This record gives sequence, structure tokens and C-alpha cells, in this order.
Amino acid sequence: MAVLFPSMRAFRFAAVTALLLLSRSCQVAEAAKFRRIKAALEFASDFVLQKHSLDFHGEMQGLTVIGAGFSRTGTKSIENALQSLGHRVYDMRSIFENGHVDQWVQAAIDWKEQDDLGRVKALLADMESKGYTATLDFPMNIFALAFAELRPDAKVLFSVRDTEEKWMESWAKTTHNFANFVCRPWSWIIPDMHFNRIILRTVLDFDWIFSQYPESIDRPLPWYEVTRKLVGMDGPEMQRSWINLHKRFQRMLEEALPEDRLLVFNVKQGWGPLVPFLEIEDRSLVEQDFPNMNDSASIQIVRTVMDVIAIGLPFWILVILYLTSRMLKWCFGSCFGASKTSKTKKA
Repeated sequence: MAVLFPSMRAFRFAAVTALLLLSRSCQVAEAAKFRRIKAALEFASDFVLQKHSLDFHGEMQGLTVIGAGFSRTGTKSIENALQSLGHRVYDMRSIFENGHVDQWVQAAIDWKEQDDLGRVKALLADMESKGYTATLDFPMNIFALAFAELRPDAKVLFSVRDTEEKWMESWAKTTHNFANFVCRPWSWIIPDMHFNRIILRTVLDFDWIFSQYPESIDRPLPWYEVTRKLVGMDGPEMQRSWINLHKRFQRMLEEALPEDRLLVFNVKQGWGPLVPFLEIEDRSLVEQDFPNMNDSASIQIVRTVMDVIAIGLPFWILVILYLTSRMLKWCFGSCFGASKTSKTKKA
């Protein structure tokens, strides 16, 4: 890997450049479809850059909204809605951006094995000091009850689909599309995702089996892998296990929290239930359209783009190295030429 390091730097730069250029191209288009593709492209590039791209302009302080819903329950649409209200959202991208991976794993272990929320409390304080006011999506939803205990005034939002079966269908499809995050070459530049398994197993006693090479991952090219089968998600038995987990987690929330602190919410309901639940003063929001982000079609397009970038890895690296060498040659030539001209004038 040490030998590949300069090349991986070039690949990271090329990959991010391609994703962001496509994102900016979609920004020019006014159609809602292109705006959703843009959001999905930025979402993928965030993992490569280990940052969160959504702008934050709010003035709220302290954690006030706790997202308890799993991925593919409209969490990105909810994120967009909360951001429009002035919230700063902490999710998996924020974990990477703030270097909190190991800390969240240890926090989960302390909480469940020692009944100690000290590390969760410290991480929550760190998040709030950086302006985060809401948590969303997996794996942060797993800590919803811990957050609710530490911040008794915060509201808990459990987002759902029409049925658990529809959620599972979407969750499995999206996981298939983003399975390349744990495959070459993306696994060389994107942080290890296995910490999610540890948190899920520790807190909810659910074992999520990741696909591995060569058992369930193919390698058609030395630098390119593709998932043949999602061991921990494909098949009726595994999908039933996920559905049961979803139901069990919802029951845990409903048993632990009073009705005025928990809202089971479907994004199809729009702003209507959120406005009174979050005590939003602007009641006119009820009449406005709720954001619609990260639809399945947009995610599929992003997957195709990432595959094209990955398959062409040697080409992109050569292009970046070539352009870098030309730029350095031009810089040295300009500096040398300026120095030579200066000496000639003095003579």
C-alpha cells in the first residue's frame, strides 16, 4: 500500500473531481431530477473526502432533534428539511469528518457492557460545541435512546416507509449500489465501514455479515472489485431478520419514550406532522412541498459513474500525473526564465 500511496492520492483527486464536476453540471439544470442526482453525487464524494458538504447557516445550539430512523426512510430528505430550518446534522459523514469512528465504537461498548454513558456524553458535548443540533441516519440512530436520556428536552424522530417490507426492498437495493464502498479501489480511499457492524452488534445484538473477497466479491481487474452477493442482506431469511430488527427497535423507542417526545414519521406526510412536533413557528410550511432527495434512480446513476471511474483507475492516475508533471515543468520553466531575464538585465 505504501507503493500505491502517491497513486491513490492521484485517484482520490481524480475521483472527487469527476464526481463534483458532474454534480455542478446537474446544478445548472433546474429539473428536480437533476437536483436529486446532484445531491446523490455530493453524498458519494463526501465519503471520499471524509467531510459533510451541506452548508450550515443556523444559529441553534444544543441537540434538539434525534433521528432514530434507519437509512432509506427518507433521512436525506429530512436532513434537507432540517437544514432549511437552521439545523446542523450529524451523520456517518460527520463521524469521518470529525475522526470519531473509534470513539463511537468504544462509546457503544461502554454503554451496553458497562452501563456507562460517559463516552456518549463526551462525544455529544463535542458535537454540540461544533454546532450540531440534530442526528440522523445509520449508525447514529442506534444511539437514539442514549441521546434521549442525556438530552431530555430533545425530540425523537423515527422515520419509516409505508411498510417494513418496502423499507427492506429499498435498503437492500441501496446497499447493493453502495457496496462498492467496501470494494477496490474505493476501499483504498474510503474509511473502513466495518465499525458499523460493531456498533450494531453491540447495541442491538444484530450481526451484520459483510461480503468478503473471494467468497462473495469478484475481482475482474486487479484494481476493481464488484460485489456478487450481499451475504448479510440477500435472501428471504436475512431480509426477515432486518425487518424484525426494524420492528424491535421501533418497539424499544415506543416503550421508552412518551408520545410527546416521539414522532413516527413518513416523509409522504410532508411538513404537517413536523411543524407542531418540532414547535416550528412558521406554520406556512405545512402548505409547502417537503424535500425529496436521494431517490433510487439517482443513486443508481451515481453507482454507474463510480464504476466507470473505478474501472478507468490506471487512466485517471496517468492523466493526473501527466497534468501534474506539465504544471511543475511550467512552474520551473517560468521561475528559471524569470531568473535568467533578471540576471541578463543586471549584466
